[in-house]
Amino acid sequence: MDLIFKNRKLTNEVRKLSKENEENEKIEFIKTLVDEGRFDDAVDAISTYLEKAEADEEEELHRLEEIIEAILSIHGGKTVLRFLIENHIIDIPGLLQNLSKRDNVLRYSFLLLLKPIVEVEYDLFLPHIEELLESPDPNVKEAALQLIIFISMGDKKIDDRDKIEAIAKRLSDEKDYVIEKAIQALIAIGKKSPSLVTKTLKNYIEEFPDDEELKKNVDEVLKSIVSVEKIGEIVEEEKQEEEKKEEAETEGKEKSEEKPQKEFEEKKDLELEKKAQEIRERKKTLRMKDLEIKEKKLELEEKEKELEEQELQEKKNRLKRKEELLAKEKQLAQAELDLKEKELSEKEEELKQQEIERITREIQKLKEKEDELFKE
Repeated sequence: MDLIFKNRKLTNEVRKLSKENEENEKIEFIKTLVDEGRFDDAVDAISTYLEKAEADEEEELHRLEEIIEAILSIHGGKTVLRFLIENHIIDIPGLLQNLSKRDNVLRYSFLLLLKPIVEVEYDLFLPHIEELLESPDPNVKEAALQLIIFISMGDKKIDDRDKIEAIAKRLSDEKDYVIEKAIQALIAIGKKSPSLVTKTLKNYIEEFPDDEELKKNVDEVLKSIVSVEKIGEIVEEEKQEEEKKEEAETEGKEKSEEKPQKEFEEKKDLELEKKAQEIRERKKTLRMKDLEIKEKKLELEEKEKELEEQELQEKKNRLKRKEELLAKEKQLAQAELDLKEKELSEKEEELKQQEIERITREIQKLKEKEDELFKE
């Protein structure tokens, strides 16, 4: 009985390895299609390959991960992935929802796989960001914020106020790791759009004057993006807005005959002096916090390096698993061969035993006939 169960187990493992070999052959075929520039055929083949997951979310993620890893390094691989997303074969919200069920290392590893295409094909991901940031699943929100960081690291300058406000809302999230990722995302955007991020955050925080935690998080973002070098851009923009207000006030004053010109000029001088004092204080504060800004940059670089190291370790683990599977395949193949040889040997022995029994019976019959003849 133990031998039967052992044989069944070996047979199942052999079937599993055969299935994996078949999947590897399909991936190699898809890589060939991409390499030959047959993008439509590659998209159809990938679609069929993913459908074979048969509603198993983890299996579908595994297959998609294998596909992305296989074709991204091939010329034309990003084009094929773009076609897959445009044709909704890869559904970004659904993908992040399924991805949220993985542990942190596997989730970050998969997101890093997406980084090269996210940086270039950002227009495929940006339309989903606001929807994803409203997800009740904190892992989905964190993943969406990580995509924003990847996009900001590329050539794209995010200047959509609505998206920046959607990210700002996550500064008051229930989960600390979502807040931390939102801070990183706003800093990444602010490196290219410091004025817009500064103004958006200041307007947003005015809605919650008593939220000290939100103020602290906003301050952390502003300290990191408003460097001494960028203060000119923000001050110039504020100056232009102030000048517009002053022009409007001047027009109103000129039309009014009730207030003397001298009073108006004195008030204007006081406002300008107040503004100049604010600018001087801001510059002084920024100089004092310059070291803190550099520290934040180093922290971000360290976190990026950590993610890359996690990706490298995951690749090593996958390679090790593949090597172990190959070794196991050889072992199982040998075990199957030994099993077949044993079965043949047992069958041969059984046939020999049956032949001996048959000959013995024949001899016995002949002996009985001989005894009968002697009796007669």
